[in-house]
Amino acid sequence: MTANLLTIIARKRQEPFGVADPSDFEFEIGEAIDPQAMATNPRITLYCLDHANQRALFVETVPGADLSQAPFFYQAQYENTVNLYGISYDTLHQLADRISIGNQQLMLVYSTGRSGSTLIGFALNAVNGVIGISEPDVFTQLVSLREWDGSNEAEISALVNSCMKLLCKPTEQIPNPIAWSIKFRSFSIELGDLLYKHFPNAKVVFLYRNLESWAVSTMRAFVENDTIELRTWLQTWFATLVPSVAKHAREDGSILSLFTMSTLMWTSILERYMELHEKGVPMLAVRFEDIKSAPQEAVRKIIEYCGFSDVNMEKVYKVLEQDSQANSAISQEVLAGHDFKLTDAYRADFARVLQAHPVIHSGDYIVPATWARE
Repeated sequence: MTANLLTIIARKRQEPFGVADPSDFEFEIGEAIDPQAMATNPRITLYCLDHANQRALFVETVPGADLSQAPFFYQAQYENTVNLYGISYDTLHQLADRISIGNQQLMLVYSTGRSGSTLIGFALNAVNGVIGISEPDVFTQLVSLREWDGSNEAEISALVNSCMKLLCKPTEQIPNPIAWSIKFRSFSIELGDLLYKHFPNAKVVFLYRNLESWAVSTMRAFVENDTIELRTWLQTWFATLVPSVAKHAREDGSILSLFTMSTLMWTSILERYMELHEKGVPMLAVRFEDIKSAPQEAVRKIIEYCGFSDVNMEKVYKVLEQDSQANSAISQEVLAGHDFKLTDAYRADFARVLQAHPVIHSGDYIVPATWARE
């Protein structure tokens, strides 16, 4: 097994919501180090894959940095990095082979995005002994790297397993964890079959919301101006992450409107959830609307579903009073100044996609195994 210090020459990450990538750092290969540090040092965490060079990149963060309190794990890693390390995929797999999550619990939070997933991740993180990881970007990369035709399935499957094992480790703040809560970017539900294959006992929660309110929230958070350049860039990116957009890119290629693209993304996520449900993956689905109307009841249901007892619920409930994305570019304070109105043209885009879908014909569609309030 081999590992190297990668001497950082420059930091180049510009977009706070961009997917973590080797190009975030300019670096040179440095001295060899003990690869076991990637698995045992609580300040060293998996940052991203350098797939072109068949290696994984890890960052070492400053002492005391609590990445579990960050709404965006990948950005907190970058901002607190003091050292960068690289190990080959072979070494990654060898290290993972020595790790067993065992009886320690794993919780996976999938969502459509903009549906309370960061808040629920923090609520689970408030349970004593739980380490929360909000949007580890290696899984977003793996969705992009996975070929739609299944031609590299074995490689991606092995990487999903090894990356999860290397992420689930103690921290300075929690040296003896009882569980890990992994909240993904919305796209990562595409890996749900592989995660179930390797971690069949994980507790899986799926969060979603009404299409129109989801679209408005997404636009307020991430889109300033609807331009052809933006749509072209988004469609190229989404074609590596969203099956229906990938299909359109292969068969047609015309640049879609933002709301056609968004609706394809929303329906694809719900469709993937239903595929996993039909294959027997146990999951609890919770609507954002129910989290908003009955936050304590919803969180209590999720915590019970995850198998916890004797939880200090008052500590958990305090999380619900906070802005889970505070101090970020999409905090409540920042978004208060953003306004967005749906037009008839936008609703027409929604309607066209929903009418063409074989199952999901409404923006209020309820997926199977959705929690119903008593």
